[in-house]
Amino acid sequence: MKLGGHETFYPRPGWFTKGLLHLLSDGLGTFSSPAVADELGVGRNMAKSIGWWLHVMGLGSRASRIGPMELTDFGAVVAERDPFMVQLGTWWLLHASAMTSATESSLPWFFSPQREDRADRTALTEALLKEVSSGKARPPAIKTVQREVAAVLHAYAVPVPRPCADPEDNLGSPFHRLDLWRHLRASDRFERSEPTAAPPEALGTVLSALATNQSAQSLQEGLLLDIAVSSPLIGRAGALFGRSREGVLDIVDAGESALGPSTMSLRSLAGERVVTVMSARAATWATTFYDRIATKSREDAA
Repeated sequence: MKLGGHETFYPRPGWFTKGLLHLLSDGLGTFSSPAVADELGVGRNMAKSIGWWLHVMGLGSRASRIGPMELTDFGAVVAERDPFMVQLGTWWLLHASAMTSATESSLPWFFSPQREDRADRTALTEALLKEVSSGKARPPAIKTVQREVAAVLHAYAVPVPRPCADPEDNLGSPFHRLDLWRHLRASDRFERSEPTAAPPEALGTVLSALATNQSAQSLQEGLLLDIAVSSPLIGRAGALFGRSREGVLDIVDAGESALGPSTMSLRSLAGERVVTVMSARAATWATTFYDRIATKSREDAA
C-alpha cells in the first residue's frame, strides 16, 4: 500500500471531466507539467492530484512510474459515454473500479470488512499506521498517515449537518453522491450511511475482480463465476458497497431483472445459495451499464 499522491487534495466536482477530456484530446498526460496545470485551470499540485485520482479510479494508467498517462479501456468508455459524469451510476462504477484496480492505493482499506461501522480520525489513523508499518523497518511519518485519512474521509464522508457554504465554492466531493459514509460534525466522528442505489454493473465489476484475484488467474471475459453467498467474497463486496450480504443479494436480484440470468443471477446449488455472475472487465461492465440506461431512455421516450 502506498500513501500520498493526492497532494492532500480530495476530488472536486469537474476534476475527472477535466482529466478525461485532457487525455481524450491526446494531451501531454504528464499532470506534473505546468502546461497541463494551466490547461486544466488549476494549480500545479492540484493538477498532480487530478492525475493521481484518475489513476486510482482506473481511468488512466502509465507504462512507467514517471511516464505519461493514457486512458484505460474503462476510462475511454466513461469519456465517450458520460464525460461530464451526470449519471449516479458512473460514480458507482468509478468506486467499484477503485476498489479493485491494482494501484496499491489505500482506498480499499477504508472499505474493508475489518473497518468498524463507526470510527474517529484517531482510531483510523492508528489502524492505518499499524497496517502500513507492518514488516517495514521505517514506518511512515504520522503526519503522512493523518493526511491520507483526511483526504479519503473528505472524498467520501458527507458532512452532517451540511455546512452553509456558497455553492460557487465548489468544495464538495462528487463521491458524496454515493452516501457511503457520513461525518457527524458535532462529535467529529464518522459512520457508515445508507448508500444510494448501486447499479448491478458496479457489483459485477467487483465480483469479477475479487473472484479472479482469489483464483490467482487472469480474468477471462464471458465466463460464468459461481460464488457461494456464504463466501468471504460476498462479505467483502458488501463492505465495499456499504451493504450486508442480503443487501448484496438485493443488487443481484435487480441485476437478474435488468440484465438477464445469463449475466447475473441467484440460484440454489447443492443446497446452498450461489451468485452466478459473468466475468468481465470494468470497461465491459461500464459499456453494459450505458447501453442499458440508453435503451431505457429510448423506451421511456417512446
